[in-house]
Amino acid sequence: MKSSESRYAVGVDVGGSHICSSVVDLDRGVIVGEPLTTPVDHTCTAEEIFSAWTTNLRELLSSAPQPVTMIGMAFPGPFDYDKGISHMDHKFVSIKGLNVGEILQARLLDFPGLEFRYVNDAGAFALGESHYGSAKGIDKVLVLTLGTGLGSGFVENNHIVREGDSVPPGGEVWDLPWGDDIADSAFSTRWIVGRYSALTGKVVKGAKEVALVYKTDEASRKVFTEFGSGLAKFTAPLLNKFGAKDVILGGNISRNLDLFLPAMKRVYGQKAMDVHVQASSLLDKAAMLGAASLFA
Repeated sequence: MKSSESRYAVGVDVGGSHICSSVVDLDRGVIVGEPLTTPVDHTCTAEEIFSAWTTNLRELLSSAPQPVTMIGMAFPGPFDYDKGISHMDHKFVSIKGLNVGEILQARLLDFPGLEFRYVNDAGAFALGESHYGSAKGIDKVLVLTLGTGLGSGFVENNHIVREGDSVPPGGEVWDLPWGDDIADSAFSTRWIVGRYSALTGKVVKGAKEVALVYKTDEASRKVFTEFGSGLAKFTAPLLNKFGAKDVILGGNISRNLDLFLPAMKRVYGQKAMDVHVQASSLLDKAAMLGAASLFA
């Protein structure tokens, strides 16, 4: 297909410290050119936040290979993804209750006809992997992001499933009970850091530090074995209920999948479950591709 005949959309990943956007060729599932990142702190005023977002989008739209009117935006929750209104109290407090699309449209009048759609950031990641990444061609898949928190996306035929008996409320697993706490506490960086510290008395900043000493440090091996075992035990009933046999893992912790995958496989095997676990192939690009795929 010729470039001039391709369909383009913008995919936007909105984070607490920056906004990252890219032009996506929806037919080929690739990012055109380089993603554009603009720093903006979520604690800023509404004017500062929208000014930075507008600057980012104007520069990106101006560089697109042809006029683009479709913009998909990935936001953390709570957020009204139908109307484009933030309800967050922990981030972007100054824009709570404001209609993101209406404000951006008013600031981007030199780009007429813009249409905005919105998706949860973890859901965007899942859609990106489903449409264009490790989960492409898989009918049902559970996508988890493992990092500062636990994000989830239950995907069936390239659509996020948030309602029904086959998924938890909202399709979110972070707040499900697990052990003496919730899943978000057990399957995140802070658990790895805390568990390693409890075993060794050493203070580390992130999972990467623990992973680097895996070959020589018994405590590191114990941490990742426990992490993998727990993750498989947690996901097993979710997979059974959803009817999926595939798991895609993203986020910083997934970069060390080889360290905890054996433990996951053992648990699935003990439960006589045939589960295929893969790491994200798109990594930091998944959310932007997924946000753009809202128009695919």
